[in-house]
Amino acid sequence: MNRVLPLACAALALLAVGCDVEPFCIAGCVESAPPSDGGMRDGDVADARAMARDLGCSREEEICNELDDDCDGEIDEDTDFLSDPDNCGSCGNRCVLPNTDTVCEEGGCIDRGCLEGFVDLDDEDPGCEYRCPIFPAQAEGCNGIDDDCDGIVDEDLTTPTNFCRNTAGTPCEGAGPVCDTRGGVTTWYCSYGADVEFEPDVPNGIVLEEMLCDGLDGDCDGVADDGFATLGDVCDNGMLGACRDAGLTACDPADPTMTTCDFSLGVDPVPGSPSSELCNRIDDNCDGIIDNPDPSDPDRVLDDMVRITEGALDFWIYTYEASRPGATDADAGTASNRACSQSGVLPWTTVGYAAAAEACAEAGHRLCTAAEWQAACEGAAANTYPYGATYEAMTCNGADQGPPASRMAMPSGALTMCVSTGGVSDLSGNVKEWTDDPRDVVGGSQIYVIRGGSFDSPRLGLTCQTDLSRATEETALPTLGFRCCSDTGP
Repeated sequence: MNRVLPLACAALALLAVGCDVEPFCIAGCVESAPPSDGGMRDGDVADARAMARDLGCSREEEICNELDDDCDGEIDEDTDFLSDPDNCGSCGNRCVLPNTDTVCEEGGCIDRGCLEGFVDLDDEDPGCEYRCPIFPAQAEGCNGIDDDCDGIVDEDLTTPTNFCRNTAGTPCEGAGPVCDTRGGVTTWYCSYGADVEFEPDVPNGIVLEEMLCDGLDGDCDGVADDGFATLGDVCDNGMLGACRDAGLTACDPADPTMTTCDFSLGVDPVPGSPSSELCNRIDDNCDGIIDNPDPSDPDRVLDDMVRITEGALDFWIYTYEASRPGATDADAGTASNRACSQSGVLPWTTVGYAAAAEACAEAGHRLCTAAEWQAACEGAAANTYPYGATYEAMTCNGADQGPPASRMAMPSGALTMCVSTGGVSDLSGNVKEWTDDPRDVVGGSQIYVIRGGSFDSPRLGLTCQTDLSRATEETALPTLGFRCCSDTGP
């Protein structure tokens, strides 16, 4: 006999009506009669019960599945369909909604509201689908966050007062608060225009100090470009003397964060290149020193001097009467930093003895002695006049040059024939010259001999030997000048 079929039938019978049934096959399920003992063998019953358990029948535990799991003749008798949230009213009916507090009451699911921190914003979506960004919810603020948990960000805000700078007449005029995101930060900002310098880290959005030099009042304080304190100051190209070019500090058009020296707003003349130093109150060689002697420069015209060697004398003397730095043929100038020896300029007059001596010293020289002055004038031939032994009325600038009304000092070297044999000009006439030749003291003042005569001196006062003209040391006359001598070259 095939034992599988009777066991299967027995198992099905167990499933259908419980386990306490006669272990006989239903008609048509077996091919032969049961054993002569009138039932299934003990082993067959055990096998049938095992198969029944495999098919869902068990005496061990009843579960809610509409089956008699524990084979006691009752189905799902242990389930509380009135309050079980997993089987509310029927097996498998779970009272569960997303993020919602639900219970089973009287066999029905009851929704008691959203869990803390969640809200239901979608009526068609069961449960509470929206998680609040902030819990507990609070009043909405300008921060890019849904503070009040209504699904809308930064709505119905209270606009702050006295927040924006809106000074009349500045680029901030009319500005007001706006809730905006700038630089990744959402907060209250101000509706400033492009001319206002914006700084997100400052509450009202304006830089603490202007960063752009653009002619605009970027920080709306009533002053344009006040972050650049040197604007309008004099600046230069870093060179010295005649090479210096000066302008005014202005905004740099190529870089608005910088200033530049605008030479078109020139303060000085157009600069030149370094050149030989002249005695002109200008630093021609651009070394930072005005009218400084430079023996290495053969073209300098500071101290045009002539070397005189007569007997035991060996010295240098100004070729021309001393002049002020920067003097011209029409203006004797006012500079007094040193004496110069240049042709074509008016001599330095109205000068006392001490001032003349100091001017020579500043040039690295000294006043000439009586012997030096006379040796330069008369030469080896001991001439009466620097140009010779015989007086020539028109050769030098003396009283015989013209009527009194026309007499005046001429530019040095103007009368080219009034030159000594050694090459020194104007030793006769033009202006008298202080010499280091002290004589008497009168009234506490030292008297010195002055030589050479002036433009109003007659013939006898124009000789190389005349030493009768004398003056106290403080004397200053338009007819009185000086000339410098030195033991060394210029």
